Amino acid sequence: MDDNKINKNIEFTDIPEGASTDIYANLKEKLESVEKFPGIYNFKFIITGGLGKIEELRKILPDDKFIEQPSKTGKYVSITVKKEMQNADEVIAVYKQAATIQGIMTL
Repeated sequence: MDDNKINKNIEFTDIPEGASTDIYANLKEKLESVEKFPGIYNFKFIITGGLGKIEELRKILPDDKFIEQPSKTGKYVSITVKKEMQNADEVIAVYKQAATIQGIMTL
């Protein structure tokens, strides 16, 4: 597999619209085409609404190091979490759990 593909960040805007309306099925296809599993996956989130939202995310990823970068205005926090993942389904499971947190965007 091409190293450039392995390190490419996948964004939801990269997922083509079309026959399947299931965003997670499309994401799984995209992940499997550009990521190498097992391996380290970079989760990136934008959180608005205070520290409580970060704690909710920590419940999903309890044993992982969070790299937090507050915005200059303090309105949001950018969070990166690097985590060893065995396959695309594990990545999607984290995104599905994170999607239940109000005020979170996944990148």
